[in-house]
Amino acid sequence: MSVVKTEAFLNKVIDFVRHQEENSPHCSGIAFCLDCKHEWVGVAPTGTIWLECPECGLTRGRFKYQSERDGEQWSCGCGNDLFHVKPEGIYCPNCGVWQGGF
Repeated sequence: MSVVKTEAFLNKVIDFVRHQEENSPHCSGIAFCLDCKHEWVGVAPTGTIWLECPECGLTRGRFKYQSERDGEQWSCGCGNDLFHVKPEGIYCPNCGVWQGGF
């Protein structure tokens, strides 16, 4: 039977903020870049909106199916399915085209 030296544990400082960040809820899934169209499996803390693309390095990545309900899904002609809603209507933040017909 081996004896564990307690001195090794006494000298170890635990960074609680880092520990909390590393163990907070995360999302994982297919991600894609709105710029270069690269797809990868991404992991990010819950609530993260934009991801850095590992291919082109731009912060234009999104989770492909971050939160999706059953049923049909609208997509822009550029492939983006995440939109900005304004009083004047709905537009694609990737290419700027106003959306309609839904």
